[in-house]
Amino acid sequence: MKVLVVNAYVRENAGDAALLAVCLRQVRAAFPAARITVAGMEDRAVHPAFDGAANIGSIRRYVADAGVGTARRVLRKAVGFLAAPLLLAPRPLARLLRPLLPAEVRREADAVAGADLVVSMGGGYFNARPGLDGYQNVFYVVLPLLLAQRRGVPVVLAPQSFGPFPAPAQRRLAAHVVRRSALALAREDVSVEILARCGVRGAPVRRAVDSGFAFAPPPRLDWRARLGVGPEVPLVGVTARQWLTADQQNAYERALAATIDAVRATGAQVVLIPQVTTDYLGDDDRIVERRIAAHCATPPLRVDEQVDFRELKGLYAECAYVLGTRFHSVIFALTSGVPCIAIEYEHKTRGIMRDLGLESWVLPIADASAESLGALVDRLRTERAQYLRVLAERLPDYVARAEELPQLLRAATGRQRAGVAG
Repeated sequence: MKVLVVNAYVRENAGDAALLAVCLRQVRAAFPAARITVAGMEDRAVHPAFDGAANIGSIRRYVADAGVGTARRVLRKAVGFLAAPLLLAPRPLARLLRPLLPAEVRREADAVAGADLVVSMGGGYFNARPGLDGYQNVFYVVLPLLLAQRRGVPVVLAPQSFGPFPAPAQRRLAAHVVRRSALALAREDVSVEILARCGVRGAPVRRAVDSGFAFAPPPRLDWRARLGVGPEVPLVGVTARQWLTADQQNAYERALAATIDAVRATGAQVVLIPQVTTDYLGDDDRIVERRIAAHCATPPLRVDEQVDFRELKGLYAECAYVLGTRFHSVIFALTSGVPCIAIEYEHKTRGIMRDLGLESWVLPIADASAESLGALVDRLRTERAQYLRVLAERLPDYVARAEELPQLLRAATGRQRAGVAG
Protein backbone atom coordinates (compact mmCIF):
# COMPACT_ATOMS: atom_id res chain seq x y z
CA MET A 1 0.00 0.00 0.00
CA LYS A 2 1.21 3.50 -0.84
CA VAL A 3 0.25 6.36 1.48
CA LEU A 4 1.04 9.98 0.70
CA VAL A 5 0.98 12.49 3.57
CA VAL A 6 0.47 16.01 2.21
CA ASN A 7 0.55 19.54 3.63
CA ALA A 8 3.43 18.80 5.98
CA TYR A 9 5.23 21.88 7.29
CA VAL A 10 8.80 22.19 8.62
CA ARG A 11 10.51 20.49 11.54
CA GLU A 12 11.57 23.87 12.97
CA ASN A 13 7.92 24.30 13.96
CA ALA A 14 7.88 21.97 16.95
CA GLY A 15 4.11 21.62 17.05
CA ASP A 16 3.75 20.74 13.38
CA ALA A 17 6.75 18.41 13.58
CA ALA A 18 5.06 16.59 16.46
CA LEU A 19 1.84 16.31 14.46
CA LEU A 20 3.73 14.84 11.51
CA ALA A 21 5.60 12.38 13.72
CA VAL A 22 2.33 11.21 15.27
CA CYS A 23 0.64 11.03 11.86
CA LEU A 24 3.37 8.81 10.44
CA ARG A 25 3.32 6.56 13.50
CA GLN A 26 -0.44 6.19 13.33
CA VAL A 27 -0.49 5.54 9.57
CA ARG A 28 2.05 2.76 10.15
CA ALA A 29 -0.11 1.39 12.95
CA ALA A 30 -3.09 1.31 10.58
CA PHE A 31 -1.17 -0.14 7.62
CA PRO A 32 2.06 -1.78 8.86
CA ALA A 33 3.31 -2.71 5.39
CA ALA A 34 2.58 0.67 3.81
CA ARG A 35 5.19 2.69 1.95
CA ILE A 36 4.74 6.25 3.20
CA THR A 37 5.89 9.40 1.41
CA VAL A 38 5.69 12.98 2.68
CA ALA A 39 4.91 15.99 0.49
CA GLY A 40 5.51 19.16 2.44
CA MET A 41 7.36 22.43 2.87
CA GLU A 42 10.84 20.97 3.36
CA ASP A 43 13.40 20.91 0.56
CA ARG A 44 14.25 17.27 -0.06
CA ALA A 45 17.83 18.24 -0.91
CA VAL A 46 18.19 19.43 2.71
CA HIS A 47 15.84 16.96 4.42
CA PRO A 48 15.41 13.84 2.27
CA ALA A 49 13.27 12.11 4.89
CA PHE A 50 11.25 12.59 8.07
CA ASP A 51 11.09 9.71 10.54
CA GLY A 52 11.86 7.18 7.82
CA ALA A 53 9.36 8.52 5.27
CA ALA A 54 10.83 9.93 2.07
CA ASN A 55 10.29 13.65 1.48
CA ILE A 56 9.47 14.72 -2.08
CA GLY A 57 8.79 18.43 -1.56
CA SER A 58 5.51 19.80 -2.88
CA ILE A 59 3.85 22.15 -5.30
CA ARG A 60 3.09 24.42 -2.37
CA ARG A 61 6.76 24.53 -1.38
CA TYR A 62 7.86 25.11 -4.96
CA VAL A 63 5.74 28.24 -5.39
CA ALA A 64 6.52 29.63 -1.92
CA ASP A 65 10.25 28.87 -1.69
CA ALA A 66 11.82 31.87 0.06
CA GLY A 67 15.29 30.61 -0.78
CA VAL A 68 15.13 31.86 -4.36
CA GLY A 69 15.28 35.44 -5.60
CA THR A 70 12.24 37.65 -6.04
CA ALA A 71 12.11 37.29 -9.82
CA ARG A 72 12.28 33.49 -9.65
CA ARG A 73 9.69 33.42 -6.87
CA VAL A 74 7.25 35.46 -9.00
CA LEU A 75 7.93 33.14 -11.94
CA ARG A 76 7.32 30.08 -9.79
CA LYS A 77 3.99 31.45 -8.60
CA ALA A 78 2.98 32.01 -12.21
CA VAL A 79 4.06 28.49 -13.12
CA GLY A 80 2.11 27.13 -10.16
CA PHE A 81 -1.13 28.80 -11.23
CA LEU A 82 -0.63 27.59 -14.80
CA ALA A 83 0.24 24.07 -13.66
CA ALA A 84 -2.95 23.61 -11.65
CA PRO A 85 -5.38 23.51 -14.59
CA LEU A 86 -2.97 21.21 -16.45
CA LEU A 87 -2.88 18.82 -13.49
CA LEU A 88 -6.66 18.89 -13.16
CA ALA A 89 -7.24 18.43 -16.89
CA PRO A 90 -8.58 15.14 -18.30
CA ARG A 91 -6.01 12.38 -17.97
CA PRO A 92 -4.92 12.15 -21.62
CA LEU A 93 -4.25 15.89 -21.75
CA ALA A 94 -2.58 15.88 -18.33
CA ARG A 95 -0.24 13.06 -19.43
CA LEU A 96 0.61 14.92 -22.63
CA LEU A 97 1.49 18.15 -20.83
CA ARG A 98 3.18 16.56 -17.81
CA PRO A 99 6.77 16.88 -19.18
CA LEU A 100 6.34 20.67 -19.26
CA LEU A 101 5.96 20.86 -15.49
CA PRO A 102 8.85 21.49 -13.04
CA ALA A 103 10.28 18.33 -11.46
CA GLU A 104 9.00 19.07 -7.94
CA VAL A 105 5.48 19.69 -9.24
CA ARG A 106 5.59 16.42 -11.19
CA ARG A 107 6.81 14.49 -8.15
CA GLU A 108 3.86 15.44 -5.99
CA ALA A 109 1.35 14.98 -8.83
CA ASP A 110 2.78 11.54 -9.63
CA ALA A 111 2.79 10.56 -5.94
CA VAL A 112 -0.87 11.53 -5.63
CA ALA A 113 -1.83 9.60 -8.75
CA GLY A 114 0.04 6.50 -7.56
CA ALA A 115 -1.22 6.56 -3.96
CA ASP A 116 -3.76 4.24 -2.39
CA LEU A 117 -4.49 6.84 0.29
CA VAL A 118 -3.76 10.55 0.72
CA VAL A 119 -3.67 11.92 4.27
CA SER A 120 -3.65 15.67 4.82
CA MET A 121 -1.79 15.96 8.10
CA GLY A 122 -3.28 17.67 11.14
CA GLY A 123 -2.73 21.30 12.02
CA GLY A 124 -4.14 24.77 11.55
CA TYR A 125 -3.44 25.50 7.89
CA PHE A 126 -6.79 24.76 6.16
CA ASN A 127 -7.99 28.36 6.17
CA ALA A 128 -7.95 31.57 4.19
CA ARG A 129 -7.55 35.26 4.93
CA PRO A 130 -8.91 38.21 3.01
CA GLY A 131 -6.94 39.14 -0.09
CA LEU A 132 -4.82 37.32 -2.63
CA ASP A 133 -2.59 35.59 -0.06
CA GLY A 134 -5.66 34.01 1.52
CA TYR A 135 -6.85 32.60 -1.79
CA GLN A 136 -3.35 31.35 -2.57
CA ASN A 137 -3.06 29.53 0.76
CA VAL A 138 -6.33 27.64 0.51
CA PHE A 139 -5.75 26.91 -3.19
CA TYR A 140 -2.41 25.18 -2.64
CA VAL A 141 -3.65 23.40 0.49
CA VAL A 142 -6.52 21.78 -1.42
CA LEU A 143 -4.71 21.20 -4.73
CA PRO A 144 -3.23 17.76 -3.87
CA LEU A 145 -6.60 16.79 -2.36
CA LEU A 146 -8.42 17.77 -5.54
CA LEU A 147 -5.89 15.80 -7.59
CA ALA A 148 -6.46 12.75 -5.40
CA GLN A 149 -10.22 13.00 -5.56
CA ARG A 150 -10.18 13.32 -9.36
CA ARG A 151 -8.13 10.10 -9.50
CA GLY A 152 -10.45 8.27 -7.11
CA VAL A 153 -7.83 8.12 -4.34
CA PRO A 154 -9.35 8.24 -0.82
CA VAL A 155 -8.54 11.45 1.09
CA VAL A 156 -8.48 11.68 4.89
CA LEU A 157 -8.07 15.01 6.65
CA ALA A 158 -6.23 14.23 9.91
CA PRO A 159 -7.36 16.17 13.03
CA GLN A 160 -7.20 19.87 12.20
CA SER A 161 -8.87 23.24 12.37
CA PHE A 162 -10.98 24.53 9.51
CA GLY A 163 -11.46 28.19 8.69
CA PRO A 164 -11.94 31.02 8.72
CA PHE A 165 -13.07 31.36 5.09
CA PRO A 166 -14.12 35.00 4.68
CA ALA A 167 -15.04 34.84 0.97
CA PRO A 168 -17.87 32.82 -0.62
CA ALA A 169 -15.50 31.31 -3.20
CA GLN A 170 -13.21 30.10 -0.40
CA ARG A 171 -16.14 28.52 1.42
CA ARG A 172 -17.34 26.77 -1.73
CA LEU A 173 -13.87 25.38 -2.44
CA ALA A 174 -13.42 24.15 1.13
CA ALA A 175 -16.86 22.55 1.12
CA HIS A 176 -16.21 20.86 -2.23
CA VAL A 177 -13.03 19.21 -0.99
CA VAL A 178 -14.26 18.28 2.49
CA ARG A 179 -17.55 16.84 1.21
CA ARG A 180 -15.72 14.49 -1.18
CA SER A 181 -13.21 13.27 1.41
CA ALA A 182 -13.45 9.84 3.01
CA LEU A 183 -13.07 11.45 6.44
CA ALA A 184 -12.56 15.00 7.75
CA LEU A 185 -11.53 15.22 11.41
CA ALA A 186 -12.16 18.55 13.15
CA ARG A 187 -10.25 19.11 16.35
CA GLU A 188 -12.71 21.55 17.95
CA ASP A 189 -16.41 22.43 17.76
CA VAL A 190 -15.76 25.81 16.13
CA SER A 191 -14.35 24.06 13.06
CA VAL A 192 -17.44 21.85 12.83
CA GLU A 193 -19.59 25.00 12.96
CA ILE A 194 -17.48 26.72 10.28
CA LEU A 195 -17.84 23.72 7.97
CA ALA A 196 -21.59 23.69 8.62
CA ARG A 197 -21.75 27.33 7.53
CA CYS A 198 -19.90 26.26 4.37
CA GLY A 199 -22.69 23.74 3.77
CA VAL A 200 -20.99 20.57 5.06
CA ARG A 201 -22.97 18.95 7.88
CA GLY A 202 -22.50 15.45 9.21
CA ALA A 203 -20.43 12.86 7.37
CA PRO A 204 -17.61 12.88 6.44
CA VAL A 205 -16.97 15.47 9.19
CA ARG A 206 -16.27 14.02 12.61
CA ARG A 207 -15.08 15.57 15.88
CA ALA A 208 -11.63 14.42 16.89
CA VAL A 209 -8.72 15.41 19.12
CA ASP A 210 -5.53 17.23 18.20
CA SER A 211 -2.82 14.66 17.47
CA GLY A 212 -0.39 16.59 19.66
CA PHE A 213 -2.02 14.90 22.64
CA ALA A 214 -0.62 11.60 21.34
CA PHE A 215 2.94 12.96 21.22
CA ALA A 216 4.92 11.47 24.12
CA PRO A 217 8.64 11.06 23.35
CA PRO A 218 10.90 9.94 26.20
CA PRO A 219 12.91 12.75 27.88
CA ARG A 220 16.42 13.04 26.46
CA LEU A 221 17.93 16.18 28.01
CA ASP A 222 18.54 17.39 31.57
CA TRP A 223 17.06 20.81 30.93
CA ARG A 224 17.63 22.17 34.44
CA ALA A 225 21.32 21.38 34.21
CA ARG A 226 21.45 22.92 30.73
CA LEU A 227 19.76 26.12 31.95
CA GLY A 228 21.61 26.22 35.27
CA VAL A 229 18.41 26.07 37.35
CA GLY A 230 18.46 23.99 40.52
CA PRO A 231 15.68 21.51 41.35
CA GLU A 232 14.43 23.71 44.20
CA VAL A 233 13.75 26.74 41.97
CA PRO A 234 10.30 26.95 40.31
CA LEU A 235 10.71 27.25 36.55
CA VAL A 236 8.06 29.03 34.49
CA GLY A 237 7.95 28.64 30.70
CA VAL A 238 6.78 31.40 28.34
CA THR A 239 6.13 31.15 24.60
CA ALA A 240 5.39 34.10 22.33
CA ARG A 241 4.89 34.78 18.64
CA GLN A 242 4.58 37.52 16.03
CA TRP A 243 0.90 38.00 15.23
CA LEU A 244 -0.45 41.53 15.71
CA THR A 245 -0.09 44.95 14.12
CA ALA A 246 3.04 46.86 15.17
CA ASP A 247 1.47 48.82 18.05
CA GLN A 248 -0.55 45.87 19.31
CA GLN A 249 2.46 43.56 19.07
CA ASN A 250 4.56 45.99 21.09
CA ALA A 251 1.87 46.20 23.78
CA TYR A 252 1.60 42.38 23.92
CA GLU A 253 5.37 41.96 24.22
CA ARG A 254 5.63 44.59 26.96
CA ALA A 255 2.76 42.92 28.83
CA LEU A 256 4.64 39.63 28.75
CA ALA A 257 7.82 41.36 29.93
CA ALA A 258 6.01 42.97 32.87
CA THR A 259 4.48 39.60 33.78
CA ILE A 260 7.89 37.94 33.63
CA ASP A 261 9.28 40.59 35.99
CA ALA A 262 6.41 39.97 38.41
CA VAL A 263 6.89 36.19 38.29
CA ARG A 264 10.61 36.48 38.93
CA ALA A 265 9.94 38.72 41.92
CA THR A 266 8.30 35.69 43.60
CA GLY A 267 11.58 33.74 43.42
CA ALA A 268 10.77 31.73 40.31
CA GLN A 269 12.97 31.57 37.23
CA VAL A 270 11.50 32.19 33.78
CA VAL A 271 12.61 30.72 30.46
CA LEU A 272 11.49 32.01 27.07
CA ILE A 273 10.98 28.95 24.85
CA PRO A 274 10.97 29.26 21.03
CA GLN A 275 8.38 26.82 19.72
CA VAL A 276 9.04 27.87 16.11
CA THR A 277 12.50 28.72 14.74
CA THR A 278 12.05 28.76 10.98
CA ASP A 279 13.14 31.45 8.55
CA TYR A 280 10.04 30.77 6.43
CA LEU A 281 7.81 33.86 6.48
CA GLY A 282 10.03 35.31 9.21
CA ASP A 283 8.21 33.14 11.75
CA ASP A 284 11.00 32.77 14.30
CA ASP A 285 9.91 33.09 17.92
CA ARG A 286 13.46 33.91 19.01
CA ILE A 287 13.18 37.34 17.35
CA VAL A 288 10.09 38.17 19.40
CA GLU A 289 11.57 36.73 22.57
CA ARG A 290 14.73 38.81 22.28
CA ARG A 291 12.56 41.92 22.24
CA ILE A 292 10.59 40.70 25.25
CA ALA A 293 13.80 39.98 27.16
CA ALA A 294 15.05 43.50 26.36
CA HIS A 295 11.89 44.96 27.94
CA CYS A 296 12.44 43.04 31.20
CA ALA A 297 14.09 44.65 34.21
CA THR A 298 16.55 41.74 34.19
CA PRO A 299 16.66 39.47 31.14
CA PRO A 300 15.14 36.04 31.79
CA LEU A 301 16.60 32.78 30.54
CA ARG A 302 16.19 32.12 26.82
CA VAL A 303 16.65 29.08 24.62
CA ASP A 304 18.28 30.80 21.69
CA GLU A 305 19.30 27.80 19.59
CA GLN A 306 17.28 25.47 17.41
CA VAL A 307 16.25 22.45 19.45
CA ASP A 308 14.83 19.17 18.16
CA PHE A 309 11.09 19.08 18.76
CA ARG A 310 11.35 15.88 20.82
CA GLU A 311 13.92 17.44 23.12
CA LEU A 312 11.85 20.60 23.45
CA LYS A 313 8.89 18.61 24.76
CA GLY A 314 10.94 17.67 27.82
CA LEU A 315 11.54 21.30 28.76
CA TYR A 316 7.84 21.93 29.37
CA ALA A 317 7.75 19.00 31.77
CA GLU A 318 10.28 20.82 34.00
CA CYS A 319 8.04 23.85 34.42
CA ALA A 320 5.78 24.71 37.35
CA TYR A 321 3.42 26.29 34.83
CA VAL A 322 3.50 27.70 31.32
CA LEU A 323 2.28 30.99 29.89
CA GLY A 324 1.82 29.89 26.30
CA THR A 325 0.91 31.70 23.11
CA ARG A 326 1.97 28.94 20.71
CA PHE A 327 -0.81 26.48 21.34
CA HIS A 328 1.23 23.33 20.88
CA SER A 329 3.50 24.59 23.64
CA VAL A 330 0.36 24.48 25.80
CA ILE A 331 -0.39 20.94 24.61
CA PHE A 332 3.22 19.86 25.26
CA ALA A 333 2.89 21.19 28.82
CA LEU A 334 -0.60 19.86 29.55
CA THR A 335 0.36 16.34 28.46
CA SER A 336 3.24 16.59 30.94
CA GLY A 337 0.80 17.46 33.75
CA VAL A 338 1.83 21.13 33.79
CA PRO A 339 -0.86 23.85 34.18
CA CYS A 340 -1.04 26.51 31.47
CA ILE A 341 -2.41 29.95 30.82
CA ALA A 342 -3.17 30.05 27.09
CA ILE A 343 -3.00 33.25 25.05
CA GLU A 344 -5.45 32.79 22.17
CA TYR A 345 -4.66 33.91 18.62
CA GLU A 346 -6.86 31.42 16.71
CA HIS A 347 -10.04 29.54 17.58
CA LYS A 348 -8.20 26.27 18.13
CA THR A 349 -6.94 27.55 21.50
CA ARG A 350 -10.30 28.25 23.10
CA GLY A 351 -11.97 25.27 21.45
CA ILE A 352 -9.51 22.72 22.79
CA MET A 353 -9.21 24.31 26.23
CA ARG A 354 -13.04 24.28 26.42
CA ASP A 355 -13.01 20.54 25.70
CA LEU A 356 -10.68 20.09 28.67
CA GLY A 357 -12.78 22.25 31.01
CA LEU A 358 -10.04 24.90 31.05
CA GLU A 359 -11.59 27.70 29.00
CA SER A 360 -11.38 30.16 31.90
CA TRP A 361 -7.59 30.00 31.55
CA VAL A 362 -7.68 31.42 28.00
CA LEU A 363 -6.93 35.08 27.28
CA PRO A 364 -7.35 36.61 23.79
CA ILE A 365 -4.03 37.93 22.55
CA ALA A 366 -5.50 41.38 21.87
CA ASP A 367 -6.54 41.58 25.54
CA ALA A 368 -3.15 40.60 26.95
CA SER A 369 -1.96 43.22 29.42
CA ALA A 370 0.18 43.20 32.53
CA GLU A 371 -3.02 43.38 34.59
CA SER A 372 -4.94 40.60 32.81
CA LEU A 373 -1.96 38.27 32.67
CA GLY A 374 -1.00 39.06 36.25
CA ALA A 375 -4.51 38.28 37.45
CA LEU A 376 -4.42 34.85 35.79
CA VAL A 377 -0.96 34.11 37.21
CA ASP A 378 -2.14 35.07 40.72
CA ARG A 379 -5.25 32.94 40.29
CA LEU A 380 -3.16 29.97 39.15
CA ARG A 381 -1.10 30.16 42.32
CA THR A 382 -4.23 29.83 44.46
CA GLU A 383 -6.16 27.41 42.21
CA ARG A 384 -3.31 25.18 41.08
CA ALA A 385 -4.66 22.09 42.86
CA GLN A 386 -8.10 22.56 41.29
CA TYR A 387 -6.52 23.02 37.83
CA LEU A 388 -4.57 19.79 38.23
CA ARG A 389 -7.71 17.91 39.34
CA VAL A 390 -9.54 19.02 36.20
CA LEU A 391 -6.56 18.00 34.09
CA ALA A 392 -6.35 14.60 35.76
CA GLU A 393 -10.07 14.03 35.14
CA ARG A 394 -10.18 15.13 31.50
CA LEU A 395 -6.76 14.42 30.02
CA PRO A 396 -6.62 10.58 29.99
CA ASP A 397 -9.76 10.30 27.82
CA TYR A 398 -8.54 13.10 25.57
CA VAL A 399 -5.20 11.37 25.03
CA ALA A 400 -6.99 8.09 24.31
CA ARG A 401 -9.13 9.81 21.67
CA ALA A 402 -5.97 11.20 20.07
CA GLU A 403 -4.93 7.61 19.39
CA GLU A 404 -8.07 6.74 17.40
CA LEU A 405 -6.67 7.67 13.98
CA PRO A 406 -5.38 4.19 12.97
CA GLN A 407 -8.83 2.68 13.49
CA LEU A 408 -10.52 5.59 11.72
CA LEU A 409 -8.13 5.33 8.76
CA ARG A 410 -8.87 1.64 8.30
CA ALA A 411 -12.63 2.20 8.56
CA ALA A 412 -12.70 5.23 6.23
CA THR A 413 -10.57 3.71 3.49
CA GLY A 414 -12.53 0.46 3.71
CA ARG A 415 -15.81 2.33 3.18
CA GLN A 416 -14.36 4.36 0.30
CA ARG A 417 -13.07 1.26 -1.51
CA ALA A 418 -16.36 -0.55 -1.01
CA GLY A 419 -18.18 2.40 -2.54
CA VAL A 420 -15.86 2.48 -5.56
CA ALA A 421 -16.17 -1.27 -6.03
CA GLY A 422 -19.98 -1.06 -5.80
